[in-house]
Amino acid sequence: MQFTTVGREIWQGARQAQRLAEAKAGDPEVKERLRKLRLVKALRESKKSWKEIQALVGISRATYHRWKKALKEKGLAGLKPRSRRPKHL
Repeated sequence: MQFTTVGREIWQGARQAQRLAEAKAGDPEVKERLRKLRLVKALRESKKSWKEIQALVGISRATYHRWKKALKEKGLAGLKPRSRRPKHL
C-alpha cells in the first residue's frame, strides 16, 4: 500500500477557503468594504488629506478605523454589516 500526503500549501489553501466561506467573503458588501480599506490605505501612503479621501472614497476617518480594527480582530467576518435592529423592542 502506498500512502501519499497532501502538501502543506494545499492544506493552507483549503483552510483559508473555509475561513472565507465562513466569513461570507463572497458577500458584495464585504468585498466593497475591503476594497475601500485598501484604497484608503493607498491614499494615506500617497500623503492625501482626510478631506480628499472622504470625497474620493465616501467613508469617514472613524469608519475607516472601525473597519480596520474589526478586520484585524475578527478577520473578514468583522467586515460583515451588523444588524441595526434594537436589542430590546
